[in-house]
Amino acid sequence: MLAGAAAAGLAVASSSGGGTAAQVEFKTGGAVSTPSGTFLTIVSDSFTAGPGPIVVRFSAVGSEQDWNRSPAFVGLHYAAMRVRVLLNGAGMAPGASTLIDNRGVRADRTPRPIAAGYEWAGTIASGGTQVVRVQLANLHTFDMATLDHWTLVIQHN
Repeated sequence: MLAGAAAAGLAVASSSGGGTAAQVEFKTGGAVSTPSGTFLTIVSDSFTAGPGPIVVRFSAVGSEQDWNRSPAFVGLHYAAMRVRVLLNGAGMAPGASTLIDNRGVRADRTPRPIAAGYEWAGTIASGGTQVVRVQLANLHTFDMATLDHWTLVIQHN
């Protein structure tokens, strides 16, 4: 499957590392929604950290609705919310990931909120102020990605 993703021109990020990451930053928030197919920052956090491992966890309750009506599969429509995390402007592994979708292809547009979470991991290269951004985009422009509430947790050294 990874070879197929690479052949399709999709970036496949990988990373490994380890060490103590004893500091925790967190934020929580309320409703966010967008019809955008372009990644938009929904939350960011700045903190001071030295070099070492970093783990970012993002969890949310939300829904995805198909409003642009494509692509169709057997008369049903698929929509997905992609989320990615940037550390100091660079994407963290494993890259953009589907967080919530409309639970398979659906013939209606009824929101069906579900809980979902994902983790990204990397290494802070040099000490100082670090900036983490969580970004959200629809798989297809004009679908509707909605987060009812969310939590961001950043663990670092």
